[in-house]
Amino acid sequence: MLVLVLSLAACDPGGSPPEEQARATPPVPGPVGPRTGRVADGDNERARLSTALTDPTALAASAGAGCAALPPLGTQLAQLLLVGFPGTRPGTVSRGLVDQGVGGLLLFRGNVVSAGQVRTLLADLKGRAEIPLEVAVDQEPGTRVARLAGIVRAAPSARQLGRLPADRVERYGRAAGRDLAALGITADLAPVLDVSGARWDGIIGDRSFGADPATAGRAAVAFMHGLSAGGVAPVGKHFPGHGATTVDSHHRLPVVEASMARLQARDLAPFRAAIRSGLDAVMVGHLLVRAVDPRTPATLSPAVVGGLLRERMGFGGLVVSDALEMGAIAGTVPLPVAAERAVTAGVDQLVLSGHTAVPAVLGHLERAVAAGRLSKARVREAFLRVQRFKRVDRWAGC
Repeated sequence: MLVLVLSLAACDPGGSPPEEQARATPPVPGPVGPRTGRVADGDNERARLSTALTDPTALAASAGAGCAALPPLGTQLAQLLLVGFPGTRPGTVSRGLVDQGVGGLLLFRGNVVSAGQVRTLLADLKGRAEIPLEVAVDQEPGTRVARLAGIVRAAPSARQLGRLPADRVERYGRAAGRDLAALGITADLAPVLDVSGARWDGIIGDRSFGADPATAGRAAVAFMHGLSAGGVAPVGKHFPGHGATTVDSHHRLPVVEASMARLQARDLAPFRAAIRSGLDAVMVGHLLVRAVDPRTPATLSPAVVGGLLRERMGFGGLVVSDALEMGAIAGTVPLPVAAERAVTAGVDQLVLSGHTAVPAVLGHLERAVAAGRLSKARVREAFLRVQRFKRVDRWAGC
C-alpha cells in the first residue's frame, strides 16, 4: 500500500492519463559524482549520437581538442561493469562497488520499496562516485519485465503499443523516461527490438512490438525516442534478434537457424531502423546465430559484434552484453573467461546481475591484459564508449 500511495503521488496527483502526463515538465536531473564529469539529460544532449565515434568530422574535432589522461587500467576495467547489488538502502556492498569504480549499477525489484526510497538510495550512491555512475534498470512496457511497476507509470505491453500510432507510443516512452529520470535512473534496458515469431511458445512474446519487422521497428523507435526525450538513455535489445526463439537464454543457449537473407529482411530490420534513428546502445543477446557464427554465442563472437553489428550495420555506439551469469553462457564458459571473450569480441559493457563475481572478473581481465590476450587499446576503446554513453565530458577529446 505504501508503494502504491507514493507512486501515485509521484506520478500524477490529478489522475490524468499517460498521454497528458507525458507532457509534464521534465524532472531535474539526478545528482552525479561531485568531483568530475556529468551525466546530462534532455533532448539537446541526447541529440549527440554515439555513432559520432565513426564520423570522420567528429573524430578530427576530438583529436584537436586534446585528451585528458586516462585513469589506471584497473579503473578502466571496472568502468566496463554494470552490476546488480543487494539491499534497499546504501550498504557495504553497494558503496564498495562504487568506491571500487564500477561504471554502473543495475537496479532490480529487490532494491525497490517506494519512489522516495529509490531516490534516496541512488542519490547516495551516485554522490560518492569519482566518475559519474550509470544507473540502469529493465523497465519495458507491459508487466512481464518492469522492475518499477507501481512507481513508474504503467504502459500497455509492447505488442499492444505496436498497434498504436507512433506519436502515442512515443508519449508512453516519454512518460516512462521522465519517471525513471526523476528517480535518478540514467539508462533503461529497453526497447525490445526483437520481431516476435508466429509460434505461441516464443520466449519474447508480447515483449516484442510485433511480428512484422516494419511495425516492430516503427513502434520501438517511437518508444526509444520517448525514453530519450524523457531523460534516460535507451538500450535496444537483443541483437541480432531473439524474437523467434522458444528457448530461454536464462537457462540454455537458443539457436537461430534463419538464413542470412531472412535475418537481413526480418530480424535485423528494427535494429537498422533504431541505429539510423540515433540509438545510443545495443544489447547483444545470448544466441547462437548459425548464419553469422555457427560455433560461438553472439555475446562472445567477433563475427556478430565486430563483423555484423559494427562493420556491416555501421553501429558506433555502446555494445552491452546480456547478463553473463545466464545459463546460455555460464553453462559452458566460466564467467571471468566469458567476460574476457566478450570484451575481446567487441562488447564494451559487461552486465553482471550479481556482485559476487566482480573481483574474479576484474582480476581475470587484468591478467588477460598482462598476458597480451586482451589489448590495452581494446580496453581503452570500450572505456571511452562507456564514458560517451554516460555523457561524461572529462575524456571528450580522446
